[in-house]
Amino acid sequence: MKKALFAFCVLIVGSVYLCKAQDIRFSQFYANKLYLNPALAGSTNYSNVSLNYRNQWPNLDLPYVTYSVSFDNFYESLNGGIGIMVIQDDQGDGALTTTTFAGMYSFYLKINDELVVRPALQAAYMQKKIDWESLVFPDQVSAIYGNVYPHNTNEDPTNREKSGWDFSLGGIAYYKDFYFGIAAHHLAKPDMSFDDEQEDQLETKYTIHAGAEFELGGTSYRYANNWTIAPALLFQKQGEFTQMNYGLYASKSSMVFGLWFNQNFELDYDSFIVMAGFVTPRFKVAYSYDYAITKLIETNTGAHEISFSFPLEFDTSGRKRKIKAVHSPVF
Repeated sequence: MKKALFAFCVLIVGSVYLCKAQDIRFSQFYANKLYLNPALAGSTNYSNVSLNYRNQWPNLDLPYVTYSVSFDNFYESLNGGIGIMVIQDDQGDGALTTTTFAGMYSFYLKINDELVVRPALQAAYMQKKIDWESLVFPDQVSAIYGNVYPHNTNEDPTNREKSGWDFSLGGIAYYKDFYFGIAAHHLAKPDMSFDDEQEDQLETKYTIHAGAEFELGGTSYRYANNWTIAPALLFQKQGEFTQMNYGLYASKSSMVFGLWFNQNFELDYDSFIVMAGFVTPRFKVAYSYDYAITKLIETNTGAHEISFSFPLEFDTSGRKRKIKAVHSPVF
């Protein structure tokens, strides 16, 4: 019952602050590259399958849990990359579930041997559901005996499911070992409210990300026994929500380490993100943890995130030409 009451509170709070609804935020930005920017679809010389899992505030009875799976590949006949992605976000032990199906195309435009530009577009279908039967409402609860009363359903919404189409744009340019990307998600601002008389438009999310990759020791082979340093930054704004991430990746041989500082300007919330990953030509796996360093540390129990991806290099056996791959971090 305690869990159901908490889930109910989550839904009520969400309905009060509709204008502040935000997208899911993954800490391993480039491990979930299609979610970050559709222009990263087909950005390597092989097909790629990625799986991502995020558990936010795990010490709560009902944490926020998010799953995603994606696939992307570069197709010579289209001179661009195609990507597909499915994301599911569960709140209140599945009391509120949001599922997104997205497809994207990234055009490959080679300016010269060192400069490449990739504009992209994305279409998505979003579906939001309430599992009303899993909730316990205040009129059902006795202060002495607990959940004993029947629920009055007269004021319950008849619509338990909301869906809508959405569109996004993105672009990335990379020159030698430097890259710069920009994306605008939710251009259609889909209305995801269960109340027909009140809108819950998902605000457009703007993303800017940039960075560089430097090989120490005079080699560009990623799996060599030399250190690679990759500074990067990420800026995102969605409605009233604004955040900045400053970070650095360091890798040697098959090991990758990352340290990010996440600054949330509106919520007075700052955190460090620490990450460790293992990279081979056959697969990539990483774990990261968000550690709060502000006054929210008393109630914020951080977030665990795991990513796993593997290339399908056999798909490239018949490819006539290779593209200039993006030198962005692997996680």
